[in-house]
Amino acid sequence: MAEPAINTANLTVDQSERPQMEVTSQTTVADIEFQASQVIERLEEAIEKAEDGGGGPNSGQSWRNSHGFLPTSSKTTEEILTVIEDLIIHEDPGSRGESSEEDTSVDPTVAALPQLDSISKLAIVTQSVAAYACGLERSHLQRLITRVTSDTTRWLSHLFQYLDCAAFFHDDMLEGIVRITRMMLHYKYPKYLEDGYEAFTSSPPIIYSSMASPLGVVQHICRQLGLPMSCVHPVPCNTLFGSQQKMDVAALARLIEEDKAASKVPLIVLADAGTPVAGHVDNLPRLQELCKQHDVWLHLRGHSLAAIAMVTVPNMPGRLADSYTLPIGVWLGIPALPAVTLYRLIDSAVSRPRPVAAVGVPRESTLPLVAGLTTDHMIRRLSCLSLWAALQSMGRDGVQTRIRDSFESSEQIWKRISKYPCLRLLSQQPGGEAGTYTVSEVVNKPVSNALLLEVVACTVVFQFVPEANEGEAEGRVPPYYDKLNSWLGQILQRDAPQVPIEICELESNGVVLRYCPLEMGSERHPSLQEIEMFVSCLEQQLDILTATVEHKETFQRLVAASPRLRLVDMPGWAGLGGVRYVPEAWEQLMTDQAKEELNRLNMQLVEQLRNTDAAFSLGEGADGLVCVRFGMVTAETDVEELLGLVVTVGREVEESSRFLETMTEIVKKGIETATLDLQKENEERLWQEGILRHVPVFGSLVNWWSPPSKEGGIKGRSLNLTAGVVESTENIYRYHMQLQQGLTPPPGTRSPPQPQVQTQVVPTGGKHSRSSSHSSQQSTTQATPS
Repeated sequence: MAEPAINTANLTVDQSERPQMEVTSQTTVADIEFQASQVIERLEEAIEKAEDGGGGPNSGQSWRNSHGFLPTSSKTTEEILTVIEDLIIHEDPGSRGESSEEDTSVDPTVAALPQLDSISKLAIVTQSVAAYACGLERSHLQRLITRVTSDTTRWLSHLFQYLDCAAFFHDDMLEGIVRITRMMLHYKYPKYLEDGYEAFTSSPPIIYSSMASPLGVVQHICRQLGLPMSCVHPVPCNTLFGSQQKMDVAALARLIEEDKAASKVPLIVLADAGTPVAGHVDNLPRLQELCKQHDVWLHLRGHSLAAIAMVTVPNMPGRLADSYTLPIGVWLGIPALPAVTLYRLIDSAVSRPRPVAAVGVPRESTLPLVAGLTTDHMIRRLSCLSLWAALQSMGRDGVQTRIRDSFESSEQIWKRISKYPCLRLLSQQPGGEAGTYTVSEVVNKPVSNALLLEVVACTVVFQFVPEANEGEAEGRVPPYYDKLNSWLGQILQRDAPQVPIEICELESNGVVLRYCPLEMGSERHPSLQEIEMFVSCLEQQLDILTATVEHKETFQRLVAASPRLRLVDMPGWAGLGGVRYVPEAWEQLMTDQAKEELNRLNMQLVEQLRNTDAAFSLGEGADGLVCVRFGMVTAETDVEELLGLVVTVGREVEESSRFLETMTEIVKKGIETATLDLQKENEERLWQEGILRHVPVFGSLVNWWSPPSKEGGIKGRSLNLTAGVVESTENIYRYHMQLQQGLTPPPGTRSPPQPQVQTQVVPTGGKHSRSSSHSSQQSTTQATPS
């Protein structure tokens, strides 16, 4: 083998200087490690202070002080790191729609950063070292990349039992499948490199993907490769064993035959070893046989692939697919790790014309090269150094232990919640269809990889369905059950956070709850005691949900029979429902003013009810009117008693509202009556005293010559709400007190005379007499002459 070319610049270096250069390089790497570790530690300390309310030096000011132009003056390293820390710790309030950058009234919230262990910190630090190493001389960097890449590929191939494979490391999770599809385009269309899209205009390529898989994956592939969406053929799912998540292999075979008959080229099949939500595994042996028969590439993805790496004894040999997508960082809970795509090299014995640009290069190396799967396009970047370091730090035992703990956690959760008949389990059952295997058994037994993926469960997905509706099998539940499951998920997230539950939605089943330990990141898996606490909390909430569903029919029946209550449609509410108190004959006068009065009445009703029971709350129906909202109930709840309480309190509020309305009317009429009396009395006094007394200057002389009577002045008016009359105020000023009419004076005292003026405002026995009797004491409204 020829020696690699030597850079002539190295010849000018004295051998005596080489040890000093090595020491300098080691010192620089140590400095990078030290600075990166310090920044991480400062971030952790700043987050703890911010969560405790202490804030930081900037307290989120970096979001508000951002400018559109590069600052003129330079900043020190310490200042820049401080700004970076502030941007990482605090979340921009404008991104939540709470305030703009100019609004300083809303403080940024503290971001949730993962807790880092020593391995995670090592992975982050090695990224900085990798960026520093990219400045090496090209030939030395090439040897370094080759060493790190080959080591990592060999370790992964042994872990996942995929011998004689190549590896592609990428940051974007979908980048690997894009490059694999591009490689297959070059494989199926030898002129694709020169002709581009015109190479397959007459025979378009076809990509097959299950209907249970996210549509965004194939959309991304088509956008990156310039393919129309007509190149994607969705494969339906079968209903075997009640599952609606597995790809129908028979339907796929028919599609491939039809496409080949129509001069189309079957290119690649995207299969799932653990569908994104429910975790189902496709029939991999049949898919592999079908793809091999038609020369179609089979790509496999999903969390269940991690199970291959947890076995401690060699399994029976057998490759499940032509390529795998492995999100190692997600499974191990280590940030900063790249995703990996393992793929087999296409057999060079296949006789196909070589691309012009690759003449003289073995074909098995040509296709990955032109597809961008080799590391030649990232020659200046050590993309997998963090993974290389993390795998060595954990060791084979550490990787297997962490993955095995995840699958055992799913198994424990499944066993404990499967005993509740009101829960519908939608994910793959651990131990296979018969449940005869356990994780500890398959780890220590030499079983095939296909069987291994069938007996492990990467996730647990369940849904609350009342026992009366179990016969609905796997169909989508009514919309009301979606609300119940959303409520259940929120309660579990709040009261049992030790088992993280995610609220998801399946198109075929509605809202479901999902537990996936392989996506927990750096969080530790729940212990058996914590799982028991979670199950206990779940059981309590299931009792409440079951009681609410059972009482809901009674609730609706009683509301329909009540003359004063109306059932209110409340989308998104999981409780018993909502009712609106409507006075008799009110619905015939539903004007805008009447609606406002009805809203005010029900708001007062809710306020009174909350003083009795906190289960009542104020809601709003689909018609925009407020109502009384009933929450969750227990089996002992008396729904009829609750509704009776609403009717009773509603009547009291209604009567109180009428009383206030009556008092308003009485006061208004009293003011009008007092004004007319004062005006009339003033006119009479003018005629009795004479006009001359009211002429300026001359009137003073007349009053001096003939003083007016002290008793002849204009008397004020007071409104007696109890009697409903407007009275003159001579008694008030004479006796310096207000006397209540109808009260017996103390013994030995004389009763005051009746007021000289008494004008009836409301006739005795009129429609307001009953409401006026609610007043416990006399209230007066005085009007004095101007």
